[in-house]
Amino acid sequence: MKIKKLSALLICLLVLTSITGCGKDKESMGNDANIRNDVNDIDAEEVDNTEPVKILSAITGGKDPDEHVLWQKEIERVLGIKVDITKIANEYVTKLTATLASGDDMDIVYMNSGQFEKLFKTGLFEPLTKYIENSPILSDPDVVDPKEWERIRREDGEIYAVFNKYEGGRMPLIRRDWLEKLGLEEPSTLDEYYEVFKAFTHNDPDGNNKDDTYGLTLKAIYDIQPFMSAYGLFDGEAQDENGKWYIPWATEEAVPVYDWLAKLYEEGLLDPNFATNTSSACREMILSNRAGMFVYWDNWVGLFNSKVRSKEPDNPFEIKGLPPILDENGNGVLTSGQDGLWVMLKTSKNKDQAFRFLESAFYTREGIIINTLGIEGHDYNIENGKYVLTETGEQHAMDHGIVVPKTLNYESPMPQPLNYEEARDIVIKYGKSEILRDTTKDAKEIIKKHAIQAILGVVNGEKAVEDMQKELKAKKFID
Repeated sequence: MKIKKLSALLICLLVLTSITGCGKDKESMGNDANIRNDVNDIDAEEVDNTEPVKILSAITGGKDPDEHVLWQKEIERVLGIKVDITKIANEYVTKLTATLASGDDMDIVYMNSGQFEKLFKTGLFEPLTKYIENSPILSDPDVVDPKEWERIRREDGEIYAVFNKYEGGRMPLIRRDWLEKLGLEEPSTLDEYYEVFKAFTHNDPDGNNKDDTYGLTLKAIYDIQPFMSAYGLFDGEAQDENGKWYIPWATEEAVPVYDWLAKLYEEGLLDPNFATNTSSACREMILSNRAGMFVYWDNWVGLFNSKVRSKEPDNPFEIKGLPPILDENGNGVLTSGQDGLWVMLKTSKNKDQAFRFLESAFYTREGIIINTLGIEGHDYNIENGKYVLTETGEQHAMDHGIVVPKTLNYESPMPQPLNYEEARDIVIKYGKSEILRDTTKDAKEIIKKHAIQAILGVVNGEKAVEDMQKELKAKKFID
Protein backbone atom coordinates (compact mmCIF):
# COMPACT_ATOMS: atom_id res chain seq x y z
CA MET A 1 0.00 0.00 0.00
CA LYS A 2 1.41 3.39 -0.97
CA ILE A 3 1.05 5.96 1.78
CA LYS A 4 0.43 8.65 -0.83
CA LYS A 5 -2.68 6.75 -1.90
CA LEU A 6 -4.22 6.58 1.56
CA SER A 7 -7.93 7.11 1.57
CA ALA A 8 -9.29 10.40 2.83
CA LEU A 9 -10.58 8.52 5.86
CA LEU A 10 -7.11 7.34 6.84
CA ILE A 11 -5.60 10.77 6.37
CA CYS A 12 -8.31 12.27 8.55
CA LEU A 13 -7.52 9.68 11.19
CA LEU A 14 -3.85 10.58 11.09
CA VAL A 15 -4.58 14.27 11.41
CA LEU A 16 -7.02 13.74 14.27
CA THR A 17 -4.40 11.86 16.27
CA SER A 18 -2.25 14.97 16.37
CA ILE A 19 -4.41 16.31 19.18
CA THR A 20 -2.86 13.77 21.51
CA GLY A 21 0.70 14.27 22.77
CA CYS A 22 3.50 11.76 22.32
CA GLY A 23 5.09 12.34 25.69
CA LYS A 24 7.11 10.81 28.11
CA ASP A 25 4.31 10.95 30.75
CA LYS A 26 12.58 11.44 32.97
CA GLU A 27 33.56 3.84 38.41
CA SER A 28 34.37 0.57 37.20
CA MET A 29 33.70 -0.46 33.67
CA GLY A 30 31.07 -3.20 33.44
CA ASN A 31 32.14 -6.02 31.12
CA ASP A 32 28.76 -7.82 31.13
CA ALA A 33 29.61 -10.76 28.95
CA ASN A 34 25.93 -11.49 28.32
CA ILE A 35 25.44 -8.24 26.41
CA ARG A 36 26.60 -8.78 22.86
CA ASN A 37 29.76 -6.76 22.27
CA ASP A 38 30.22 -7.70 18.63
CA VAL A 39 27.11 -5.93 17.30
CA ASN A 40 26.31 -8.96 15.18
CA ASP A 41 29.98 -9.35 14.21
CA ILE A 42 30.05 -5.96 12.49
CA ASP A 43 33.47 -4.46 11.94
CA ALA A 44 32.99 -1.02 13.44
CA GLU A 45 35.35 0.48 10.88
CA GLU A 46 33.37 -0.90 7.93
CA VAL A 47 30.33 1.33 7.65
CA ASP A 48 27.66 -0.24 5.47
CA ASN A 49 27.43 1.28 2.00
CA THR A 50 23.65 0.96 1.69
CA GLU A 51 21.27 3.89 1.86
CA PRO A 52 20.99 5.41 5.34
CA VAL A 53 18.19 4.30 7.62
CA LYS A 54 15.77 7.21 7.74
CA ILE A 55 14.36 7.76 11.20
CA LEU A 56 11.87 10.13 12.80
CA SER A 57 12.30 10.59 16.54
CA ALA A 58 11.32 12.83 19.42
CA ILE A 59 14.08 11.74 21.79
CA THR A 60 16.95 9.85 20.17
CA GLY A 61 20.08 11.72 19.09
CA GLY A 62 22.20 14.72 19.99
CA LYS A 63 21.20 17.37 22.48
CA ASP A 64 21.53 20.19 19.94
CA PRO A 65 21.91 20.38 16.14
CA ASP A 66 25.71 20.33 16.23
CA GLU A 67 25.89 17.37 18.57
CA HIS A 68 23.20 15.59 16.57
CA VAL A 69 25.59 15.48 13.61
CA LEU A 70 28.31 14.04 15.85
CA TRP A 71 25.85 11.54 17.32
CA GLN A 72 24.88 10.17 13.91
CA LYS A 73 28.55 9.84 12.97
CA GLU A 74 29.13 7.93 16.21
CA ILE A 75 26.37 5.48 15.28
CA GLU A 76 28.04 4.93 11.92
CA ARG A 77 31.51 4.59 13.46
CA VAL A 78 30.56 2.20 16.25
CA LEU A 79 27.60 0.25 14.87
CA GLY A 80 28.48 0.35 11.18
CA ILE A 81 25.03 1.62 10.19
CA LYS A 82 24.35 4.79 8.21
CA VAL A 83 21.50 6.78 9.71
CA ASP A 84 19.59 9.93 8.84
CA ILE A 85 17.67 10.85 11.98
CA THR A 86 15.20 13.70 12.01
CA LYS A 87 14.80 14.70 15.64
CA ILE A 88 11.79 16.89 16.38
CA ALA A 89 11.90 18.73 19.69
CA ASN A 90 8.51 20.45 19.49
CA GLU A 91 5.11 19.46 18.09
CA TYR A 92 6.37 15.97 17.38
CA VAL A 93 2.94 14.43 16.96
CA THR A 94 2.03 16.99 14.30
CA LYS A 95 5.19 16.11 12.38
CA LEU A 96 4.63 12.39 12.88
CA THR A 97 1.09 12.40 11.52
CA ALA A 98 2.03 14.72 8.66
CA THR A 99 4.92 12.42 7.75
CA LEU A 100 2.70 9.35 7.65
CA ALA A 101 -0.05 11.08 5.71
CA SER A 102 2.25 12.69 3.13
CA GLY A 103 4.35 9.63 2.36
CA ASP A 104 7.68 11.09 3.45
CA ASP A 105 10.37 8.50 2.94
CA MET A 106 10.93 7.21 6.49
CA ASP A 107 11.97 3.71 7.53
CA ILE A 108 11.26 3.75 11.26
CA VAL A 109 9.43 6.18 13.55
CA TYR A 110 9.10 6.63 17.30
CA MET A 111 5.82 6.98 19.18
CA ASN A 112 4.33 6.27 22.57
CA SER A 113 1.84 3.50 23.20
CA GLY A 114 -1.17 5.81 23.04
CA GLN A 115 -0.15 7.12 19.64
CA PHE A 116 0.55 3.57 18.50
CA GLU A 117 -2.98 2.49 19.38
CA LYS A 118 -4.44 5.36 17.37
CA LEU A 119 -2.24 4.78 14.32
CA PHE A 120 -2.19 0.98 14.28
CA LYS A 121 -5.57 0.83 12.57
CA THR A 122 -4.10 2.60 9.50
CA GLY A 123 -2.24 -0.59 8.57
CA LEU A 124 1.01 1.29 7.97
CA PHE A 125 3.23 -0.74 10.30
CA GLU A 126 5.40 -3.67 9.24
CA PRO A 127 5.05 -6.86 11.33
CA LEU A 128 8.32 -7.45 13.19
CA THR A 129 7.59 -10.88 14.65
CA LYS A 130 9.91 -12.81 12.33
CA TYR A 131 12.68 -10.26 12.74
CA ILE A 132 12.44 -10.58 16.52
CA GLU A 133 12.22 -14.37 16.51
CA ASN A 134 15.25 -14.62 14.21
CA SER A 135 17.28 -12.14 16.24
CA PRO A 136 19.74 -13.83 18.62
CA ILE A 137 19.56 -10.66 20.70
CA LEU A 138 15.86 -9.79 20.89
CA SER A 139 14.76 -13.42 21.18
CA ASP A 140 17.07 -13.93 24.17
CA PRO A 141 14.98 -14.06 27.39
CA ASP A 142 17.96 -12.66 29.29
CA VAL A 143 17.72 -9.54 27.15
CA VAL A 144 13.94 -9.00 26.97
CA ASP A 145 11.45 -10.87 29.13
CA PRO A 146 9.26 -12.90 26.71
CA LYS A 147 6.23 -11.67 28.65
CA GLU A 148 6.99 -8.18 27.41
CA TRP A 149 6.74 -9.27 23.78
CA GLU A 150 3.48 -11.06 24.56
CA ARG A 151 2.15 -7.91 26.18
CA ILE A 152 2.36 -5.98 22.89
CA ARG A 153 1.45 -8.85 20.55
CA ARG A 154 -1.69 -8.01 18.57
CA GLU A 155 -4.77 -10.15 17.99
CA ASP A 156 -3.40 -11.30 14.63
CA GLY A 157 -0.43 -12.85 16.45
CA GLU A 158 2.07 -10.30 15.18
CA ILE A 159 4.39 -7.91 17.03
CA TYR A 160 4.63 -4.51 15.36
CA ALA A 161 7.05 -2.60 17.58
CA VAL A 162 10.34 -2.69 19.46
CA PHE A 163 10.67 -1.09 22.89
CA ASN A 164 12.79 2.04 23.16
CA LYS A 165 13.81 1.72 26.81
CA TYR A 166 12.76 0.84 30.32
CA GLU A 167 10.10 3.44 31.11
CA GLY A 168 10.18 3.23 34.90
CA GLY A 169 7.28 3.30 37.29
CA ARG A 170 5.87 5.03 40.35
CA MET A 171 6.36 3.65 43.83
CA PRO A 172 6.47 4.71 47.50
CA LEU A 173 9.70 6.66 48.12
CA ILE A 174 10.35 6.72 51.85
CA ARG A 175 12.95 8.32 54.11
CA ARG A 176 14.81 5.20 55.19
CA ASP A 177 17.02 7.19 57.56
CA TRP A 178 13.89 8.42 59.37
CA LEU A 179 12.69 4.84 59.76
CA GLU A 180 16.00 3.83 61.27
CA LYS A 181 16.20 6.85 63.57
CA LEU A 182 12.73 6.18 64.95
CA GLY A 183 13.23 2.41 65.18
CA LEU A 184 10.52 1.61 62.64
CA GLU A 185 10.20 -1.26 60.18
CA GLU A 186 9.35 -0.70 56.54
CA PRO A 187 5.53 -0.57 56.28
CA SER A 188 3.68 -3.14 54.19
CA THR A 189 0.01 -2.61 55.13
CA LEU A 190 -2.27 0.41 55.38
CA ASP A 191 -2.22 0.14 59.18
CA GLU A 192 1.57 0.02 59.23
CA TYR A 193 1.80 3.03 56.92
CA TYR A 194 -0.54 4.91 59.25
CA GLU A 195 1.74 4.21 62.23
CA VAL A 196 4.84 5.24 60.27
CA PHE A 197 3.21 8.48 59.08
CA LYS A 198 2.11 9.20 62.64
CA ALA A 199 5.68 8.79 63.89
CA PHE A 200 7.11 10.86 61.03
CA THR A 201 4.69 13.66 61.92
CA HIS A 202 4.98 13.73 65.70
CA ASN A 203 8.35 12.23 66.67
CA ASP A 204 10.70 14.85 65.19
CA PRO A 205 12.43 12.57 62.65
CA ASP A 206 14.70 15.35 61.38
CA GLY A 207 15.85 16.23 64.89
CA ASN A 208 15.32 19.99 64.65
CA ASN A 209 13.04 20.13 67.71
CA LYS A 210 10.25 21.64 65.62
CA ASP A 211 6.78 20.34 64.80
CA ASP A 212 7.25 20.81 61.05
CA THR A 213 7.09 17.40 59.39
CA TYR A 214 4.38 15.34 57.69
CA GLY A 215 4.26 11.65 57.10
CA LEU A 216 3.13 11.85 53.48
CA THR A 217 3.03 14.40 50.69
CA LEU A 218 0.95 13.89 47.56
CA LYS A 219 0.17 15.66 44.31
CA ALA A 220 -3.62 15.36 44.57
CA ILE A 221 -4.20 11.64 43.98
CA TYR A 222 -1.13 11.21 41.77
CA ASP A 223 -0.18 8.59 42.76
CA ILE A 224 -2.15 6.54 45.30
CA GLN A 225 -1.78 3.26 43.41
CA PRO A 226 0.47 1.60 46.05
CA PHE A 227 -2.40 2.04 48.53
CA MET A 228 -5.14 0.99 46.07
CA SER A 229 -3.10 -2.16 45.55
CA ALA A 230 -4.15 -3.29 49.04
CA TYR A 231 -7.62 -3.95 47.63
CA GLY A 232 -6.50 -5.42 44.31
CA LEU A 233 -7.25 -2.23 42.37
CA PHE A 234 -5.24 -0.74 39.52
CA ASP A 235 -5.01 2.71 37.96
CA GLY A 236 -6.44 3.39 34.52
CA GLU A 237 -9.38 1.60 32.95
CA ALA A 238 -10.54 -2.02 32.78
CA GLN A 239 -13.19 -4.26 31.26
CA ASP A 240 -15.27 -6.79 33.16
CA GLU A 241 -16.07 -10.32 32.00
CA ASN A 242 -18.90 -8.94 29.86
CA GLY A 243 -16.66 -6.44 28.11
CA LYS A 244 -18.06 -3.43 29.95
CA TRP A 245 -15.68 -0.61 30.76
CA TYR A 246 -15.15 0.54 34.34
CA ILE A 247 -12.52 2.44 36.34
CA PRO A 248 -11.22 0.53 39.39
CA TRP A 249 -10.56 3.70 41.40
CA ALA A 250 -14.24 4.60 40.98
CA THR A 251 -15.62 1.36 42.41
CA GLU A 252 -16.93 0.46 45.87
CA GLU A 253 -13.69 -1.42 46.56
CA ALA A 254 -11.82 1.90 46.56
CA VAL A 255 -13.93 3.39 49.38
CA PRO A 256 -11.67 2.18 52.24
CA VAL A 257 -8.63 3.80 50.63
CA TYR A 258 -10.33 7.19 50.32
CA ASP A 259 -11.50 6.95 53.93
CA TRP A 260 -7.97 5.97 55.04
CA LEU A 261 -6.49 8.98 53.25
CA ALA A 262 -9.17 11.17 54.85
CA LYS A 263 -8.04 9.90 58.25
CA LEU A 264 -4.45 10.89 57.43
CA TYR A 265 -5.61 14.38 56.46
CA GLU A 266 -7.87 14.82 59.48
CA GLU A 267 -5.07 13.86 61.87
CA GLY A 268 -2.51 16.11 60.20
CA LEU A 269 -0.35 13.28 58.87
CA LEU A 270 -0.87 14.25 55.21
CA ASP A 271 0.60 17.42 53.71
CA PRO A 272 -2.34 19.87 53.91
CA ASN A 273 -1.45 21.31 50.50
CA PHE A 274 -1.82 17.94 48.76
CA ALA A 275 -4.84 19.04 46.70
CA THR A 276 -2.92 21.81 44.93
CA ASN A 277 0.63 20.47 45.09
CA THR A 278 2.80 20.21 42.00
CA SER A 279 5.39 17.46 41.60
CA SER A 280 8.16 19.98 42.21
CA ALA A 281 6.49 21.10 45.44
CA CYS A 282 6.33 17.50 46.63
CA ARG A 283 9.97 16.93 45.71
CA GLU A 284 10.92 20.01 47.70
CA MET A 285 8.98 18.68 50.71
CA ILE A 286 11.22 15.61 50.61
CA LEU A 287 14.47 17.50 50.02
CA SER A 288 13.72 20.07 52.74
CA ASN A 289 12.96 17.41 55.39
CA ARG A 290 9.28 18.33 55.63
CA ALA A 291 7.77 15.02 54.46
CA GLY A 292 8.80 11.42 54.92
CA MET A 293 7.20 9.84 51.86
CA PHE A 294 6.13 10.65 48.31
CA VAL A 295 4.84 8.28 45.61
CA TYR A 296 6.93 9.02 42.54
CA TRP A 297 9.10 7.62 39.75
CA ASP A 298 11.67 4.97 40.67
CA ASN A 299 14.58 6.88 39.13
CA TRP A 300 14.00 9.58 41.74
CA VAL A 301 15.21 7.19 44.41
CA GLY A 302 18.69 7.67 43.03
CA LEU A 303 18.17 11.32 42.11
CA PHE A 304 17.03 12.30 45.60
CA ASN A 305 19.98 10.52 47.20
CA SER A 306 22.47 11.96 44.72
CA LYS A 307 21.12 15.51 45.02
CA VAL A 308 21.60 15.57 48.78
CA ARG A 309 24.74 13.47 49.19
CA SER A 310 26.67 15.11 46.37
CA LYS A 311 26.46 18.39 48.29
CA GLU A 312 26.58 16.91 51.80
CA PRO A 313 28.46 13.58 51.78
CA ASP A 314 27.93 13.08 55.52
CA ASN A 315 24.19 13.77 55.44
CA PRO A 316 22.30 10.61 56.58
CA PHE A 317 19.49 11.43 54.11
CA GLU A 318 18.43 8.23 52.35
CA ILE A 319 15.45 7.50 50.14
CA LYS A 320 14.39 3.94 49.46
CA GLY A 321 11.71 2.58 47.12
CA LEU A 322 9.10 0.20 48.51
CA PRO A 323 6.83 -2.39 46.87
CA PRO A 324 3.06 -1.92 46.72
CA ILE A 325 0.80 -3.14 49.50
CA LEU A 326 -0.20 -6.71 48.70
CA ASP A 327 -3.87 -7.66 48.58
CA GLU A 328 -5.46 -10.60 50.39
CA ASN A 329 -4.24 -12.93 47.64
CA GLY A 330 -0.64 -11.78 47.95
CA ASN A 331 -0.70 -9.76 44.73
CA GLY A 332 0.44 -6.18 44.28
CA VAL A 333 0.74 -3.72 41.42
CA LEU A 334 2.46 -0.41 40.71
CA THR A 335 1.91 1.93 37.76
CA SER A 336 4.55 1.63 35.03
CA GLY A 337 5.32 4.32 32.50
CA GLN A 338 3.70 4.06 29.09
CA ASP A 339 5.85 2.32 26.49
CA GLY A 340 7.95 4.25 24.02
CA LEU A 341 7.90 2.24 20.79
CA TRP A 342 9.73 2.05 17.48
CA VAL A 343 7.79 0.91 14.43
CA MET A 344 8.94 0.11 10.91
CA LEU A 345 6.80 1.38 8.05
CA LYS A 346 5.57 -1.04 5.41
CA THR A 347 6.81 1.34 2.74
CA SER A 348 10.41 1.18 3.99
CA LYS A 349 12.86 0.24 1.24
CA ASN A 350 15.54 -0.53 3.79
CA LYS A 351 13.85 -2.93 6.20
CA ASP A 352 16.82 -5.16 7.05
CA GLN A 353 19.05 -2.22 7.89
CA ALA A 354 16.23 -0.52 9.78
CA PHE A 355 15.74 -3.54 12.01
CA ARG A 356 19.49 -3.89 12.41
CA PHE A 357 19.51 -0.35 13.78
CA LEU A 358 16.72 -1.11 16.27
CA GLU A 359 18.50 -4.25 17.42
CA SER A 360 21.97 -2.72 17.68
CA ALA A 361 21.20 0.79 18.92
CA PHE A 362 18.92 -0.20 21.80
CA TYR A 363 19.94 -3.75 22.75
CA THR A 364 23.73 -4.05 22.39
CA ARG A 365 26.22 -2.64 24.82
CA GLU A 366 27.78 -0.34 22.23
CA GLY A 367 24.46 1.06 21.11
CA ILE A 368 23.20 1.58 24.65
CA ILE A 369 26.33 3.52 25.56
CA ILE A 370 25.75 5.88 22.61
CA ASN A 371 22.10 6.34 23.60
CA THR A 372 22.95 6.93 27.26
CA LEU A 373 26.45 8.34 27.77
CA GLY A 374 26.72 9.72 24.25
CA ILE A 375 29.78 10.30 22.09
CA GLU A 376 33.28 9.19 23.04
CA GLY A 377 35.63 12.16 23.20
CA HIS A 378 32.70 14.55 23.50
CA ASP A 379 30.42 13.30 26.29
CA TYR A 380 32.88 10.91 27.89
CA ASN A 381 36.41 9.54 27.77
CA ILE A 382 37.83 6.19 28.79
CA GLU A 383 40.67 6.67 31.26
CA ASN A 384 42.52 3.66 32.67
CA GLY A 385 39.64 1.41 31.69
CA LYS A 386 37.01 3.61 33.30
CA TYR A 387 34.34 5.79 31.71
CA VAL A 388 34.63 9.42 32.80
CA LEU A 389 32.09 12.06 31.81
CA THR A 390 33.30 15.32 30.33
CA GLU A 391 31.77 18.62 31.41
CA THR A 392 29.46 18.34 28.40
CA GLY A 393 28.59 14.79 29.38
CA GLU A 394 27.70 15.91 32.89
CA GLN A 395 25.33 18.47 31.41
CA HIS A 396 23.74 15.84 29.18
CA ALA A 397 23.09 13.59 32.20
CA MET A 398 23.75 10.31 30.36
CA ASP A 399 20.57 10.65 28.30
CA HIS A 400 20.64 10.66 24.49
CA GLY A 401 17.31 8.89 24.14
CA ILE A 402 17.71 6.26 26.84
CA VAL A 403 18.05 6.74 30.59
CA VAL A 404 17.73 3.07 31.52
CA PRO A 405 17.74 0.46 28.73
CA LYS A 406 15.10 -2.22 28.31
CA THR A 407 17.86 -4.83 28.20
CA LEU A 408 17.68 -6.91 31.37
CA ASN A 409 21.34 -7.85 31.65
CA TYR A 410 23.01 -4.57 30.82
CA GLU A 411 25.38 -3.20 33.43
CA SER A 412 26.16 0.48 33.17
CA PRO A 413 29.85 1.41 33.09
CA MET A 414 28.95 4.22 35.49
CA PRO A 415 28.14 3.73 39.18
CA GLN A 416 24.42 3.68 39.96
CA PRO A 417 22.89 6.03 42.56
CA LEU A 418 22.14 4.71 46.02
CA ASN A 419 19.16 2.30 46.14
CA TYR A 420 18.16 2.89 42.50
CA GLU A 421 18.75 -0.64 41.19
CA GLU A 422 16.67 -2.18 43.97
CA ALA A 423 13.86 0.28 43.21
CA ARG A 424 14.00 -0.53 39.50
CA ASP A 425 13.77 -4.25 40.25
CA ILE A 426 10.66 -3.67 42.37
CA VAL A 427 8.98 -1.82 39.49
CA ILE A 428 9.97 -4.55 37.05
CA LYS A 429 8.38 -7.12 39.38
CA TYR A 430 5.17 -5.25 40.20
CA GLY A 431 4.81 -2.66 37.44
CA LYS A 432 1.93 -2.64 34.99
CA SER A 433 0.98 -0.10 32.32
CA GLU A 434 -2.42 1.52 32.54
CA ILE A 435 -5.08 0.90 29.93
CA LEU A 436 -5.85 4.32 28.51
CA ARG A 437 -8.67 5.43 26.23
CA ASP A 438 -9.51 8.71 24.52
CA THR A 439 -11.71 9.63 27.48
CA THR A 440 -9.28 8.60 30.23
CA LYS A 441 -7.85 12.07 30.85
CA ASP A 442 -11.28 13.62 31.38
CA ALA A 443 -12.41 10.63 33.45
CA LYS A 444 -9.41 11.01 35.74
CA GLU A 445 -10.29 14.64 36.37
CA ILE A 446 -13.74 13.56 37.54
CA ILE A 447 -12.26 10.94 39.86
CA LYS A 448 -9.71 13.40 41.23
CA LYS A 449 -12.38 16.01 41.94
CA HIS A 450 -14.52 13.67 44.02
CA ALA A 451 -11.58 11.87 45.64
CA ILE A 452 -10.19 15.17 46.93
CA GLN A 453 -13.60 15.97 48.43
CA ALA A 454 -13.47 12.65 50.26
CA ILE A 455 -9.91 13.13 51.52
CA LEU A 456 -10.73 16.66 52.73
CA GLY A 457 -13.66 15.20 54.66
CA VAL A 458 -16.35 17.07 52.75
CA VAL A 459 -17.98 13.73 51.92
CA ASN A 460 -17.12 10.18 52.90
CA GLY A 461 -15.54 7.67 50.55
CA GLU A 462 -18.83 5.98 49.76
CA LYS A 463 -20.48 9.22 48.66
CA ALA A 464 -17.41 10.21 46.65
CA VAL A 465 -17.46 6.95 44.70
CA GLU A 466 -21.21 7.24 44.19
CA ASP A 467 -20.71 10.73 42.75
CA MET A 468 -17.83 9.54 40.57
CA GLN A 469 -19.92 6.78 39.05
CA LYS A 470 -22.90 9.05 38.48
CA GLU A 471 -20.84 11.63 36.60
CA LEU A 472 -18.76 9.08 34.69
CA LYS A 473 -21.88 7.28 33.49
CA ALA A 474 -23.61 10.52 32.53
CA LYS A 475 -20.69 11.35 30.26
CA LYS A 476 -20.53 7.75 29.00
CA PHE A 477 -16.97 7.31 30.26
CA ILE A 478 -17.97 3.98 31.85
CA ASP A 479 -20.66 1.46 30.93
